Amino acid sequence: MREKIKTLLIGDKHTPTEISRILDVDRGTVYRVKKRLQTNMTLKHKRGGGRPNLLDNSIKYTATQFIKSDPETSVRKLTTRITKTKKLTVSKSTVHLTLQKLKYSKPFPVQIPLLSEKNRLFRIEWAQKNKFKLWCRAVFADEASFWLNRGKVRMWTKSGKKRSQKTTKHSPKIHIWAAFSSFGTFPLCIFRQNLDAQFFVKILEWHLLSQAEAFHGNRWFLVQDNDPKHRSKLAQQWISEKMPNNVFQWPSQSPDLNPIENLFGWLKNQVVKQHAKSLAELEKCIQTIWDSLTPEFLEPYWKSMKRRC
Repeated sequence: MREKIKTLLIGDKHTPTEISRILDVDRGTVYRVKKRLQTNMTLKHKRGGGRPNLLDNSIKYTATQFIKSDPETSVRKLTTRITKTKKLTVSKSTVHLTLQKLKYSKPFPVQIPLLSEKNRLFRIEWAQKNKFKLWCRAVFADEASFWLNRGKVRMWTKSGKKRSQKTTKHSPKIHIWAAFSSFGTFPLCIFRQNLDAQFFVKILEWHLLSQAEAFHGNRWFLVQDNDPKHRSKLAQQWISEKMPNNVFQWPSQSPDLNPIENLFGWLKNQVVKQHAKSLAELEKCIQTIWDSLTPEFLEPYWKSMKRRC
């Protein structure tokens, strides 16, 4: 609006009363704009107005140093340290606002697998070696767990009212062994007991071998991480006897390389949406979703290995 008033004032073509009538604004507003133009010919606000910042640059620098030395510190602890160090009374809200202005936030850190320098170098070498591998012949396999209780969830509620969620102390859970390849999914194994080497061998025998041969003949290889159960003496002996030509070396500390982990993430999101009320419902839900997966849906997952390498 001030710019419009300025445009009409320049050249003295209109009086303040006329401008007030044309723009439907108070005449006093027009006079104030005219006075400011006569004084410095600008409509910008003068700098320096308002209450000065309580925290100067030295205090801001101190705060950033505290954060660098202890990234997990809370605003309350940071406020206390600033108060003691600088002999200054300051509120938590002031410190919090200052951190926001300094572009600081406090998200949850991304969880990444521990990777030693030795294994990091081997992983690079492994990736370069397998960059052009025929991943359409790979059978990606692993285990995952599903809890009946979804854990902490957010719910919309009106102010002053509380929502409650009934949960058990130790939420019941089930485990699955799953595998897929470019041809589709393998028979899903759902179980509730802890997985040991002996049971793992039975899974390979009942759910992996015959389906892999039906899909790929003998031109396939198994992709799984180096879990102790996978590397157990019993499992390695069975693999060397039953499928010696289908073994694929996997880099240590690299479970994130397997695209089935991404598929499990998607599967868990779909299962949560079903709101299963019992373990039987949970099992049925997982089985139904797994059986619905098509080779076309799975294609981006196994094809992603070229990017991972």
